[in-house]
Amino acid sequence: MIKLKSLLKEFQGKTLHVYDFDDTLVKTQTSVGLINKDGERSELSSHEFATHKLKSGEKYDFSDFDKLIKKSKPIAANIAQIKRSLSNPVIKTTILTARRLAFPIAKHLKDSYGLNVYVVGVGSADPEVKADWIEEQVVKRKYVNIKFVDDSIKNLNAVAARLEKYPEVNLELIDAKTGQSLTQLTT
Repeated sequence: MIKLKSLLKEFQGKTLHVYDFDDTLVKTQTSVGLINKDGERSELSSHEFATHKLKSGEKYDFSDFDKLIKKSKPIAANIAQIKRSLSNPVIKTTILTARRLAFPIAKHLKDSYGLNVYVVGVGSADPEVKADWIEEQVVKRKYVNIKFVDDSIKNLNAVAARLEKYPEVNLELIDAKTGQSLTQLTT
């Protein structure tokens, strides 16, 4: 019965499925540079970056994220999920990434996994920027069924909080790490 209700909702309005890229669809070797106050550069893994707090005089360097992606390890369940989204012509499927450039992601997914998907690079790790983009899709493009898949609880929380003011929107949040729908978010 739940599956039938979900399918019915999909056809009662415009549907958008949004996926993060790094650590949601694939794992890459790309790291975030950390420049300290003396100008010295060190590397942060995506795990380290997720919890890192900038200290006085530090700044991030995301230049490695602008390069072509040589290889990645797919997160099989999420790759299968995006393939299902892409196979349904009534669903607009988009990758929404904190990376600045969309081309390296689009090329890598096409070459490595045969996925031809629209990619939006927001150029920011700030969760509110992803929330801005998704809210814009609701307001300007009139999407009412939205599924957002991300490995970052901060991003999921930001989108959930932002879309609370749109009761007509059916929002499904998926934790990419567990594959579970989230009904109650935490920080």
